[in-house]
Amino acid sequence: MLKNRLIALSAASFLALSCEQGVFCTEEFRSVGFVWTGSSLPDSVYTVNSRTGNTLTALDKGYETYFAVVDDSHMQSLSTEGDSLRTTVLDSTGAVLASAWYVVGRDNCHIVFRSGPEFLP
Repeated sequence: MLKNRLIALSAASFLALSCEQGVFCTEEFRSVGFVWTGSSLPDSVYTVNSRTGNTLTALDKGYETYFAVVDDSHMQSLSTEGDSLRTTVLDSTGAVLASAWYVVGRDNCHIVFRSGPEFLP
């Protein structure tokens, strides 16, 4: 019994030491995006980080009328202060249906929404 408690205490101590002090992250997966209000759904959405020039592809390809612009998979691509992200919405022929700017940063755990439209077009 004492041996089991010592093992559990050792494991808890190891986990506590391996984490950054004062940081407690949730296990949720966050995304920033918009609800499409147009009559026909977009074919594709792409986002370019103006600081790096990199195109960011969200893991979510759209759910009903919600389309993600950026998600937690892009944390390493974003600055903590927030980056300007240019989002372009295309139809099936490649014509631009809408475009918008978002500002998204990050903290130690998740992306952080700063500004941008909730609805498009």
